[in-house]
Amino acid sequence: MLSPVLTGLLANRRSLLNQHVAAARQRWPTLDTAAFSVFVAQTLDPLCVALAAADEAAMPAATEVAFELGLALVGQGLAGPAARLPWVDICWQQLAEPAARLIAAAPLETLGALSNAVVRMHEVPGVRVDAWLQRMRALAARCDSTVQLRSVGALCAWQAGMAHLRVAALAQADGLPPALAAAALGLEEADWPAARKQLDGARWWHPRGAAAISQGQTVGGFTGLGGPFATPPELRASDEGFIARSGERHFLLIADAFGGVVLPASAAEFAAARATPAAQLSFDSQGALIGTTRIRYAAPADGLAAVAGPAGIALYSPWSHQVRLLPGVA
Repeated sequence: MLSPVLTGLLANRRSLLNQHVAAARQRWPTLDTAAFSVFVAQTLDPLCVALAAADEAAMPAATEVAFELGLALVGQGLAGPAARLPWVDICWQQLAEPAARLIAAAPLETLGALSNAVVRMHEVPGVRVDAWLQRMRALAARCDSTVQLRSVGALCAWQAGMAHLRVAALAQADGLPPALAAAALGLEEADWPAARKQLDGARWWHPRGAAAISQGQTVGGFTGLGGPFATPPELRASDEGFIARSGERHFLLIADAFGGVVLPASAAEFAAARATPAAQLSFDSQGALIGTTRIRYAAPADGLAAVAGPAGIALYSPWSHQVRLLPGVA
Protein backbone atom coordinates (compact mmCIF):
# COMPACT_ATOMS: atom_id res chain seq x y z
CA MET A 1 0.00 0.00 0.00
CA LEU A 2 1.38 3.40 -0.97
CA SER A 3 2.05 6.10 1.59
CA PRO A 4 -0.40 9.02 1.80
CA VAL A 5 2.43 11.30 0.62
CA LEU A 6 2.90 9.50 -2.69
CA THR A 7 -0.81 8.73 -3.10
CA GLY A 8 -1.60 12.43 -2.92
CA LEU A 9 1.16 13.32 -5.35
CA LEU A 10 0.02 10.72 -7.89
CA ALA A 11 -3.54 12.01 -7.69
CA ASN A 12 -2.54 15.66 -8.07
CA ARG A 13 -0.19 15.05 -11.00
CA ARG A 14 -1.93 12.12 -12.63
CA SER A 15 -2.23 13.70 -16.08
CA LEU A 16 1.43 14.74 -16.27
CA LEU A 17 2.71 11.42 -14.89
CA ASN A 18 0.54 9.51 -17.37
CA GLN A 19 2.21 11.53 -20.14
CA HIS A 20 5.60 10.40 -18.80
CA VAL A 21 4.44 6.77 -18.91
CA ALA A 22 3.15 7.15 -22.48
CA ALA A 23 6.41 8.72 -23.63
CA ALA A 24 8.41 5.96 -21.94
CA ARG A 25 6.34 3.24 -23.65
CA GLN A 26 7.09 4.83 -27.01
CA ARG A 27 10.81 4.89 -26.27
CA TRP A 28 10.90 1.42 -24.68
CA PRO A 29 8.05 -0.60 -26.26
CA THR A 30 8.81 -3.57 -24.00
CA LEU A 31 8.38 -1.48 -20.83
CA ASP A 32 6.54 -3.63 -18.30
CA THR A 33 4.07 -1.29 -16.60
CA ALA A 34 3.27 -3.92 -13.97
CA ALA A 35 6.98 -4.07 -13.09
CA PHE A 36 7.04 -0.28 -12.92
CA SER A 37 4.10 -0.34 -10.52
CA VAL A 38 6.14 -2.60 -8.24
CA PHE A 39 9.07 -0.16 -8.56
CA VAL A 40 6.76 2.69 -7.55
CA ALA A 41 5.54 0.82 -4.47
CA GLN A 42 8.86 -0.61 -3.31
CA THR A 43 11.42 1.99 -4.38
CA LEU A 44 9.79 5.30 -5.30
CA ASP A 45 7.42 5.38 -2.33
CA PRO A 46 10.10 5.27 0.43
CA LEU A 47 12.10 7.84 -1.52
CA CYS A 48 9.06 10.15 -1.68
CA VAL A 49 8.54 9.80 2.09
CA ALA A 50 12.20 10.59 2.77
CA LEU A 51 12.05 13.64 0.50
CA ALA A 52 8.94 14.92 2.25
CA ALA A 53 10.68 14.65 5.61
CA ALA A 54 13.82 16.41 4.33
CA ASP A 55 12.24 19.18 2.25
CA GLU A 56 8.47 19.14 1.89
CA ALA A 57 8.44 22.02 -0.59
CA ALA A 58 10.91 20.33 -2.92
CA MET A 59 9.33 16.87 -2.64
CA PRO A 60 6.75 17.09 -5.49
CA ALA A 61 9.20 18.21 -8.18
CA ALA A 62 11.95 15.86 -6.98
CA THR A 63 9.58 12.89 -6.87
CA GLU A 64 8.38 13.67 -10.39
CA VAL A 65 11.99 13.58 -11.59
CA ALA A 66 12.50 10.28 -9.76
CA PHE A 67 9.30 8.92 -11.36
CA GLU A 68 10.55 9.78 -14.85
CA LEU A 69 14.05 8.43 -14.17
CA GLY A 70 12.51 5.26 -12.73
CA LEU A 71 10.59 4.72 -15.96
CA ALA A 72 13.85 4.89 -17.90
CA LEU A 73 15.62 2.50 -15.53
CA VAL A 74 12.78 -0.04 -15.59
CA GLY A 75 12.53 0.30 -19.37
CA GLN A 76 16.24 -0.51 -19.69
CA GLY A 77 16.02 -3.48 -17.34
CA LEU A 78 18.09 -1.76 -14.64
CA ALA A 79 15.38 -1.44 -11.98
CA GLY A 80 12.15 -3.10 -10.93
CA PRO A 81 11.38 -6.75 -10.13
CA ALA A 82 12.55 -8.02 -13.55
CA ALA A 83 15.83 -6.07 -13.57
CA ARG A 84 19.03 -7.85 -14.58
CA LEU A 85 20.72 -6.49 -11.45
CA PRO A 86 19.27 -5.70 -8.01
CA TRP A 87 21.47 -2.77 -7.09
CA VAL A 88 19.59 0.26 -8.44
CA ASP A 89 16.50 -0.52 -6.35
CA ILE A 90 18.59 -1.37 -3.30
CA CYS A 91 20.64 1.81 -3.72
CA TRP A 92 17.58 4.06 -3.90
CA GLN A 93 15.96 2.28 -0.96
CA GLN A 94 19.00 2.36 1.30
CA LEU A 95 20.27 5.85 0.44
CA ALA A 96 16.91 7.63 0.17
CA GLU A 97 17.00 8.85 3.76
CA PRO A 98 20.70 9.77 4.19
CA ALA A 99 20.87 11.44 0.76
CA ALA A 100 17.40 13.00 0.86
CA ARG A 101 18.62 16.61 1.18
CA LEU A 102 20.85 16.24 -1.86
CA ILE A 103 18.16 14.47 -3.90
CA ALA A 104 15.66 17.21 -3.04
CA ALA A 105 18.10 19.88 -4.21
CA ALA A 106 19.32 18.13 -7.37
CA PRO A 107 17.20 15.02 -8.01
CA LEU A 108 18.35 14.06 -11.50
CA GLU A 109 22.02 14.70 -10.83
CA THR A 110 22.05 12.88 -7.49
CA LEU A 111 19.88 9.88 -8.37
CA GLY A 112 21.66 9.61 -11.72
CA ALA A 113 25.06 9.57 -10.02
CA LEU A 114 24.01 6.92 -7.49
CA SER A 115 22.34 4.73 -10.13
CA ASN A 116 25.30 4.99 -12.50
CA ALA A 117 27.71 4.11 -9.68
CA VAL A 118 26.05 0.81 -8.78
CA VAL A 119 25.55 -0.16 -12.44
CA ARG A 120 29.26 0.43 -13.15
CA MET A 121 30.35 -1.50 -10.07
CA HIS A 122 28.07 -4.41 -10.92
CA GLU A 123 29.79 -4.71 -14.31
CA VAL A 124 33.22 -5.31 -12.73
CA PRO A 125 33.61 -8.87 -11.35
CA GLY A 126 34.65 -9.04 -7.72
CA VAL A 127 33.58 -5.52 -6.75
CA ARG A 128 31.68 -5.50 -3.46
CA VAL A 129 28.63 -3.36 -4.19
CA ASP A 130 27.07 -4.23 -0.82
CA ALA A 131 30.18 -2.91 0.96
CA TRP A 132 29.93 0.33 -1.05
CA LEU A 133 26.31 0.79 -0.01
CA GLN A 134 27.12 0.16 3.63
CA ARG A 135 29.78 2.87 3.68
CA MET A 136 27.65 5.30 1.66
CA ARG A 137 24.76 4.93 4.11
CA ALA A 138 27.06 6.22 6.84
CA LEU A 139 28.55 9.07 4.77
CA ALA A 140 25.86 10.45 2.45
CA ALA A 141 24.25 12.63 5.11
CA ARG A 142 27.62 14.31 5.76
CA CYS A 143 27.93 15.51 2.15
CA ASP A 144 26.95 19.12 1.49
CA SER A 145 26.58 18.73 -2.29
CA THR A 146 26.23 16.13 -5.02
CA VAL A 147 29.82 16.94 -6.00
CA GLN A 148 30.96 15.85 -2.55
CA LEU A 149 28.72 12.79 -2.76
CA ARG A 150 30.38 11.79 -6.04
CA SER A 151 33.85 12.17 -4.53
CA VAL A 152 32.94 10.15 -1.46
CA GLY A 153 31.33 7.56 -3.75
CA ALA A 154 34.56 7.27 -5.74
CA LEU A 155 36.59 6.74 -2.56
CA CYS A 156 34.16 4.08 -1.37
CA ALA A 157 34.05 2.37 -4.80
CA TRP A 158 37.84 2.15 -4.82
CA GLN A 159 37.77 0.55 -1.37
CA ALA A 160 35.04 -1.83 -2.54
CA GLY A 161 37.42 -3.29 -5.13
CA MET A 162 37.51 -0.81 -8.04
CA ALA A 163 41.31 -0.76 -7.95
CA HIS A 164 41.56 1.20 -11.22
CA LEU A 165 39.88 4.19 -9.54
CA ARG A 166 42.69 4.59 -7.01
CA VAL A 167 44.43 7.64 -8.51
CA ALA A 168 41.22 9.45 -9.49
CA ALA A 169 39.55 8.73 -6.14
CA LEU A 170 42.52 10.07 -4.17
CA ALA A 171 42.60 13.17 -6.36
CA GLN A 172 38.91 13.76 -5.62
CA ALA A 173 39.57 13.22 -1.92
CA ASP A 174 41.85 16.26 -1.99
CA GLY A 175 38.82 18.42 -2.76
CA LEU A 176 36.83 17.17 0.23
CA PRO A 177 36.84 18.61 3.75
CA PRO A 178 39.56 16.69 5.63
CA ALA A 179 37.08 15.30 8.17
CA LEU A 180 34.89 13.86 5.40
CA ALA A 181 37.83 12.44 3.43
CA ALA A 182 39.15 10.82 6.60
CA ALA A 183 35.73 9.35 7.43
CA ALA A 184 35.48 7.86 3.94
CA LEU A 185 38.73 6.01 4.65
CA GLY A 186 37.63 5.01 8.14
CA LEU A 187 40.10 7.37 9.84
CA GLU A 188 40.07 10.20 12.33
CA GLU A 189 40.58 13.67 10.85
CA ALA A 190 43.93 14.04 12.62
CA ASP A 191 45.24 10.94 10.84
CA TRP A 192 44.28 12.09 7.34
CA PRO A 193 47.39 14.10 6.31
CA ALA A 194 49.81 11.26 7.11
CA ALA A 195 47.51 8.64 5.57
CA ARG A 196 47.05 10.70 2.40
CA LYS A 197 50.81 10.99 1.98
CA GLN A 198 51.26 7.25 2.53
CA LEU A 199 48.55 6.35 0.03
CA ASP A 200 50.29 8.32 -2.72
CA GLY A 201 53.16 5.90 -3.04
CA ALA A 202 52.09 2.64 -1.41
CA ARG A 203 49.29 0.88 -3.22
CA TRP A 204 49.51 -2.15 -0.93
CA TRP A 205 49.24 -0.12 2.29
CA HIS A 206 45.86 -0.20 4.03
CA PRO A 207 44.85 3.06 5.76
CA ARG A 208 42.88 1.32 8.50
CA GLY A 209 45.87 -0.55 9.86
CA ALA A 210 45.80 -3.74 7.80
CA ALA A 211 49.27 -4.04 6.34
CA ALA A 212 49.57 -5.27 2.77
CA ILE A 213 48.14 -8.76 2.69
CA SER A 214 50.97 -11.11 1.88
CA GLN A 215 48.69 -13.33 -0.21
CA GLY A 216 47.70 -10.42 -2.46
CA GLN A 217 44.64 -10.53 -4.71
CA THR A 218 43.41 -13.31 -7.03
CA VAL A 219 41.89 -12.21 -10.35
CA GLY A 220 40.85 -13.88 -13.59
CA GLY A 221 39.15 -17.20 -14.18
CA PHE A 222 37.99 -19.38 -17.07
CA THR A 223 35.51 -17.91 -19.54
CA GLY A 224 33.37 -21.04 -19.26
CA LEU A 225 32.83 -20.23 -15.59
CA GLY A 226 32.28 -16.50 -16.04
CA GLY A 227 35.92 -15.41 -16.00
CA PRO A 228 37.79 -13.36 -18.61
CA PHE A 229 40.41 -15.88 -19.82
CA ALA A 230 39.78 -18.49 -22.52
CA THR A 231 43.27 -19.94 -22.00
CA PRO A 232 45.77 -19.63 -19.12
CA PRO A 233 47.22 -16.15 -19.55
CA GLU A 234 50.78 -14.95 -20.07
CA LEU A 235 51.72 -11.86 -18.04
CA ARG A 236 53.91 -8.82 -18.52
CA ALA A 237 54.33 -5.78 -16.26
CA SER A 238 53.31 -2.21 -17.06
CA ASP A 239 53.51 0.98 -15.03
CA GLU A 240 49.86 0.75 -14.03
CA GLY A 241 49.60 -2.99 -13.42
CA PHE A 242 50.03 -6.07 -15.62
CA ILE A 243 49.05 -6.87 -19.19
CA ALA A 244 47.76 -10.38 -19.83
CA ARG A 245 47.51 -12.22 -23.14
CA SER A 246 44.95 -15.02 -23.30
CA GLY A 247 44.41 -16.44 -26.77
CA GLU A 248 43.83 -13.49 -29.07
CA ARG A 249 42.65 -11.16 -26.32
CA HIS A 250 44.54 -8.83 -24.00
CA PHE A 251 43.71 -7.50 -20.56
CA LEU A 252 44.93 -4.98 -17.99
CA LEU A 253 45.16 -6.35 -14.43
CA ILE A 254 45.24 -3.85 -11.55
CA ALA A 255 45.32 -4.63 -7.83
CA ASP A 256 46.02 -3.01 -4.49
CA ALA A 257 45.24 -3.56 -0.80
CA PHE A 258 41.48 -3.30 -1.46
CA GLY A 259 40.95 -5.57 -4.47
CA GLY A 260 41.79 -6.40 -8.05
CA VAL A 261 40.14 -5.89 -11.45
CA VAL A 262 40.54 -7.17 -15.01
CA LEU A 263 39.96 -4.60 -17.75
CA PRO A 264 40.34 -4.63 -21.56
CA ALA A 265 43.78 -3.92 -23.06
CA SER A 266 45.43 -4.12 -26.48
CA ALA A 267 48.09 -6.17 -28.23
CA ALA A 268 50.20 -3.00 -28.47
CA GLU A 269 50.09 -2.60 -24.69
CA PHE A 270 51.17 -6.21 -24.23
CA ALA A 271 54.05 -5.74 -26.68
CA ALA A 272 55.20 -2.61 -24.82
CA ALA A 273 55.02 -4.24 -21.37
CA ARG A 274 58.01 -5.79 -19.61
CA ALA A 275 58.66 -9.45 -18.85
CA THR A 276 60.94 -8.72 -15.88
CA PRO A 277 61.36 -11.78 -13.60
CA ALA A 278 60.25 -11.29 -10.00
CA ALA A 279 63.51 -11.45 -8.04
CA GLN A 280 61.71 -11.33 -4.67
CA LEU A 281 59.72 -14.46 -5.43
CA SER A 282 61.28 -17.93 -5.46
CA PHE A 283 60.00 -21.40 -6.24
CA ASP A 284 60.41 -24.82 -4.71
CA SER A 285 58.69 -28.19 -5.13
CA GLN A 286 55.66 -26.97 -3.18
CA GLY A 287 55.09 -23.71 -5.04
CA ALA A 288 56.08 -20.06 -4.56
CA LEU A 289 57.63 -18.10 -1.70
CA ILE A 290 58.30 -14.44 -0.93
CA GLY A 291 61.04 -14.65 1.69
CA THR A 292 59.67 -17.22 4.12
CA THR A 293 56.01 -16.56 3.25
CA ARG A 294 54.45 -19.31 1.19
CA ILE A 295 52.01 -18.06 -1.42
CA ARG A 296 48.86 -20.14 -1.61
CA TYR A 297 48.06 -20.74 -5.27
CA ALA A 298 45.84 -23.51 -6.63
CA ALA A 299 48.13 -24.72 -9.42
CA PRO A 300 50.96 -27.26 -9.69
CA ALA A 301 54.42 -25.99 -8.79
CA ASP A 302 55.63 -27.12 -12.21
CA GLY A 303 55.54 -24.22 -14.65
CA LEU A 304 54.92 -21.41 -12.16
CA ALA A 305 56.18 -18.05 -13.42
CA ALA A 306 56.23 -14.51 -12.09
CA VAL A 307 56.93 -11.04 -13.41
CA ALA A 308 57.45 -7.84 -11.43
CA GLY A 309 56.86 -4.17 -12.05
CA PRO A 310 56.02 -0.93 -10.27
CA ALA A 311 52.61 -2.32 -9.29
CA GLY A 312 53.94 -5.48 -7.62
CA ILE A 313 54.33 -9.11 -8.65
CA ALA A 314 52.12 -11.28 -10.85
CA LEU A 315 52.23 -15.03 -10.27
CA TYR A 316 50.76 -17.21 -13.01
CA SER A 317 50.80 -20.75 -14.35
CA PRO A 318 50.21 -22.57 -17.65
CA TRP A 319 47.79 -24.77 -15.68
CA SER A 320 45.54 -22.06 -14.27
CA HIS A 321 43.20 -19.35 -15.54
CA GLN A 322 43.73 -17.36 -12.33
CA VAL A 323 46.50 -14.87 -11.59
CA ARG A 324 47.79 -13.90 -8.15
CA LEU A 325 48.79 -10.23 -7.85
CA LEU A 326 51.14 -9.62 -4.94
CA PRO A 327 52.92 -6.80 -3.10
CA GLY A 328 56.51 -6.32 -4.16
CA VAL A 329 58.87 -4.22 -6.24
CA ALA A 330 60.70 -4.94 -9.45
